[in-house]
Amino acid sequence: MKSSILKGYWLTILSTLAFSNVYVFSKAALNEVSLPLFLFVAFSVGFGVNLVLFFISGKNRPDYRSVRGIWWVFPLLGLLESFTVSTFYASVNAITEPSVTGFLGNLFPLFTTILGFLFLKERFTLIESGGVLLVFAGAVVTGYSGNLSLSSFFIPGAGLVVLNCLGAATATVIVRAKVDRIPPATLSLNRTFWLLLFSSVWFFSTGEALTLSGRALMNISAAAILDPVLAILLAYKAYQYIEASRGTIIQSLKGLIIIPFAYICFGTLPFGYQIVGGIIATAGVMIMAFGQQLWGEGQKGKHTGK
Repeated sequence: MKSSILKGYWLTILSTLAFSNVYVFSKAALNEVSLPLFLFVAFSVGFGVNLVLFFISGKNRPDYRSVRGIWWVFPLLGLLESFTVSTFYASVNAITEPSVTGFLGNLFPLFTTILGFLFLKERFTLIESGGVLLVFAGAVVTGYSGNLSLSSFFIPGAGLVVLNCLGAATATVIVRAKVDRIPPATLSLNRTFWLLLFSSVWFFSTGEALTLSGRALMNISAAAILDPVLAILLAYKAYQYIEASRGTIIQSLKGLIIIPFAYICFGTLPFGYQIVGGIIATAGVMIMAFGQQLWGEGQKGKHTGK
């Protein structure tokens, strides 16, 4: 295995571990503080850390001549991230069990694949179609509330996860198209800048006092460093070394990774059928990624005459 591909795998593993713990720390913090206060403090910390990293790593600064024609990407990603992050943390706040939120998050690669097919002209194989159906079926099982009534079939917060995944997939498609011209540190700094701007307006418009306990501050800071800084920066960096399909296989496991951490912190576990639904959705993501890799290897074979 090439060292660059191995590096991409390790970056994805670290990103997935970091992001899995975001669910736990943010859930713990949101049990004590409001969502606007949480976002304001989290992205104040996140932007500050990103700013320091940006100026320390001079090689990660963009070549302004190369990005001159795509400046529109920065505010567009900022708007998408504001929508995505607010719906993500709102879903974490609404859904009792963090791992269920993680399992439902496997809708993200489904939306990414569909948008990549529509806008990036990426190949959509028959194998991937089977994976899409499994992801959808797994999400339905995981999001089932136990009530067959149409109005309350899904658990509260499931719709927020769908909106979050759709917004995140849109941002990912844009990043995938432009990441070769914009360094990961710049993308991460841009993300936290717009999120801080959005959360500041929201928080100060509520008139809420800036008061929180030491435990809440610790949990918010941990979530802030893991999400806006570490997880996102590592994910952006991984895109430079491996195809999205390879990284998706590892990222799809976050729901399972969250279970032991959530149990240690909160003493809770998802229902058995939710775990089954999560495993089905995870298997679907893996099949989708496998289909993409098979098609990619087939294309390489054609170009090399094999």
